Amino acid sequence: MTTKTISVKGFKLQEAPPIYVTSISGRWLLERTTPSWRIKDPEKGFQRVVREERARGIALAVLDQGRTFPNAIVLATDAAEFQVNGLVQIPYSIRFLVVDGQHRLWAQKYSSYDAEYACLIHMGLSEIEMARLFLEINDNQKRVPSSLRWDLVRLVRPDGDPFAIASVDIVLSLTSEEDSPLFQRIDLTGEQSEILLKQGSLAPEIKRILTARSPLYKLSFEQQYRIIMQYLISIRELDRDNWGTQNSSFYKARVLRALLRLLPDLIREMKKSPETISYNDFLPYIEKIDVKSLDTDVIRAAQGSAGMKAIYDQMKNQIFR
Repeated sequence: MTTKTISVKGFKLQEAPPIYVTSISGRWLLERTTPSWRIKDPEKGFQRVVREERARGIALAVLDQGRTFPNAIVLATDAAEFQVNGLVQIPYSIRFLVVDGQHRLWAQKYSSYDAEYACLIHMGLSEIEMARLFLEINDNQKRVPSSLRWDLVRLVRPDGDPFAIASVDIVLSLTSEEDSPLFQRIDLTGEQSEILLKQGSLAPEIKRILTARSPLYKLSFEQQYRIIMQYLISIRELDRDNWGTQNSSFYKARVLRALLRLLPDLIREMKKSPETISYNDFLPYIEKIDVKSLDTDVIRAAQGSAGMKAIYDQMKNQIFR
C-alpha cells in the first residue's frame, strides 16, 4: 500500500544527521505537530505550552496581514528521512515536535490565512535526542537587548504606535544634541557596557509620559523634547559636580526613570502652559528630594515595576508633602 504524501518545496541541507529545509502549509503542519513529544494530542500539547494571548497577537499582526515569518521554525521527528523527487515528499502520517517557534505555529489556529511556514527539520531523532536539541537551541539563545529592540522601532517606525516612535526620537535627540544633559550618554543598542544609561531603560518611561493622560500629549514633538530637556537640565543642576558618574545620586537609571514619571505631576502642579516652562521652574520642586533616600544600595534593591513605583512614590511624597 502506497503511503500518502504531501509534496512541498525544499531540499536536504545536511546528510548526516539528515536535516531538511522546507516550506509547509500552516494548517497541514498544525495537525501533525506537537510542542511536547509525550503528548499525542497536538491541541492539548499546544494548550499546555503556549500562551493564547501571545499566539492571537501574532496571528493578528502577521498572518491576518497576509505575511509570513522572516525566520524558520525548528522541527524534529523520529522519521529517518524523506524522499526528494524535485519536491520533498512528507507522509501524512508524520509527527513533528516543535523545537522552536511554538507560538508562531499555534498562531495559525487563530487566523483564516493559511501561511507557508519555513521549516528546518531534524530527522531520525529519539525522544532524548529531541530533548537535547530543544535545550541546545533554547538555553543558548541570547536575548536581544531591549535597547536594540527600541532602536529598531526608530528604523521600522511601526504604524499604530506613534508614542513609541516619538519616544525613541526624543532619546536620539537627547544623546545627539550637544546642549542636552545626556549628550553622548545613552547607549542606544545596549551593547556599550561603559555607558550607564540605556535606551531600553529611558524610552519606555518617555513613552509613558507622552500618552493621552499626560499634559505633554497635545504638544508638538519639538515642544515635548524641549520640556523634557529643560527638566533634565534642572535635575543635572542638583548634582552638577558628579553628573554623568556613578557618584551622582540622580544619575542612576532607576532614579531618572522615576523622575521622568514625576514630570506630568510637576507640570500639573505648576498650572503653567507647558510650552513656557523652563528648568528654573522645576528646581523649587525637585530640590525637596532627600538625597539620602537615593542611597545606592536602596536604589539597587528596587527591582522591577514594584521597586520603580516605590522610588516614584517616595520622591513624590517628598516633593508634595
